[in-house]
Amino acid sequence: MTARHRSVFVKARRIGSACGGAIAAYPRAARWLLAGPAALLASLATMAAMPLWLPAGPGGVDDIVLAIVLTPLLWAVPFFYACLEPELPRCAAVLAALTLGQGLLVAVTMG
Repeated sequence: MTARHRSVFVKARRIGSACGGAIAAYPRAARWLLAGPAALLASLATMAAMPLWLPAGPGGVDDIVLAIVLTPLLWAVPFFYACLEPELPRCAAVLAALTLGQGLLVAVTMG
């Protein structure tokens, strides 16, 4: 590992500890943000990416219809995860990774 890579990891750790400190300082606001806008963004990113990894049916529209029909379930899973997870920094990391991963999949495919 080069010195440049180590500095990137040190910066990422500082950002993570700063976010973790803010979450620990304001747990109610953090849980509200994770269960509200973050869960909505995660569900919309997953809905947008579902036609890419869900196989099309015989009519060719099953992947699109299932993504739209399952949107309430896709929202409920991250919402209840954010409400019930005792460690909020881990919840923030999971929702951020989910949203960024699905968004990156859509961005690569679109462009």
